[in-house]
Amino acid sequence: MENKDKVIFIHIPKTGGTTINSAMNNTFWQTEVGFNYRHILPNKKSNSGDIFDSKNINKYKEYVIFMMLRDPVDRLISEYYFIKERQEFIDLLKNKPKNFEAYIKNRQTQNAVVNFLRGRRMYDLHAAKQEDLNEVIHVIDNTPIHTGIFEQFAESLYYFGEKTGIKWKKNIEVKRMTFKRPKAKEISTEIRDLIMEHNQLDVELYAHGLKNFNNLNERHKKLKISFIKDKYNHVVPYCAKWCFFEFCMENKKFIKQNFDFFKRLTFYLIESKGIRDGKTYTKSWNESFIKAVEANFPSSDFTNYIIKNYDFSGEPLDQTSRIAKSVDDFFIKHKHKANKYYKALVFNESQVVITKEKRWFSSLFNN
Repeated sequence: MENKDKVIFIHIPKTGGTTINSAMNNTFWQTEVGFNYRHILPNKKSNSGDIFDSKNINKYKEYVIFMMLRDPVDRLISEYYFIKERQEFIDLLKNKPKNFEAYIKNRQTQNAVVNFLRGRRMYDLHAAKQEDLNEVIHVIDNTPIHTGIFEQFAESLYYFGEKTGIKWKKNIEVKRMTFKRPKAKEISTEIRDLIMEHNQLDVELYAHGLKNFNNLNERHKKLKISFIKDKYNHVVPYCAKWCFFEFCMENKKFIKQNFDFFKRLTFYLIESKGIRDGKTYTKSWNESFIKAVEANFPSSDFTNYIIKNYDFSGEPLDQTSRIAKSVDDFFIKHKHKANKYYKALVFNESQVVITKEKRWFSSLFNN
C-alpha cells in the first residue's frame, strides 16, 4: 500500500478480519490492535468509537478507512459457535446461554456490530439504539468509510485494493475457521427470524452497506485469489490454547476431570514429538485417547461404546467429533454407572500413536 500510516482497517468481529489483516500485512496472524487496526482491546472494548463520532469526520477524512460487513444471521452463527467454547468470552455474559436460542435472546449479544462500531465493550450492558445506528451510517456515508460485503469477499478485496493501494497475494489463507458450526441455510426459519428480530439495527446496517456496495460506480472485479480453507491448519494453534475436545464435547465435567491427561497429551504431541501437521495431530490425538481409554478401562462398556462408534479410516476431524459424541451419549444413557468412568485417565507415552521429530513450541492451554 502507498501510505500505510494513512490506512485504517476496522475489523468487526466475525467478518473475515483476521484473514484481511494478516493478508494486508503479510503476517501469519493478526497484528496488534492500535490506531490503524481497529478491533477489540485486551479489556474486550472496541477501539472504533472515536471514528464513529460525527464530530471527528473532518479528522478522519485524511485517512482511507475500510471495513467488512457480514449477513447478520451468518455472522451471529459464526460468533456463537466460535465463542461458546471460550470461557473468557462466555464469562462476560451475566446470564450464561445454554444454547444458541438463549444466546440470541440474551440482550448483551444483540446488535453487536453497531455497539462495536460505537466503541463499546464486547457484550456491553448498554443496548444499542436507533440513534447509534443513525450516527454510524452518517459517519460511513460522510467520511467516507469504504465498506465491503463478506458474501462478496473477492470483490470486496478488489474494492479495498483500489482505495488503499493494497496488493493482495494470489493465495490467501483463511484464518479462524470454526471446526464445527451449522451453515446459515441449515438453521430453522424460527431461529433465523429470531436473529433478525433481536438484531434489527445490525440488519439495517447490513442492508445499507449492501445497497451501497452494489450501487458503487466502480465495476468490481472478482480477484483471482485462491482462498486456502483448510481447517487442519488451525488445529495445532487451537490446541495450544484449548483442549481439543472443547469444540465438540458437551460433557465439560469429563474434560475438567481429565484436564491433566489432555494437557500432557497435547504437550507430548506438540512439544516432544514436534507434530505441526493438523491432520497428523488430529489422528494421533484421536487414537491416543482411545488407547488411553482402553488401558484405563479395559473391556468396559465405556471403551466398547467409543470404539464401536469410531471409524479408524474416517476423516480425522469428523472422528474427533464422533468420539466426543460417544462420550456425551454414553454418560447420558448410562447415568447409573457413569460415575466410575469419571476416574481421571492416566497419561502414558507408550499409548501415543504417531511420533515425529522434536520441535520447540511456546505455549499450551492455560491452567
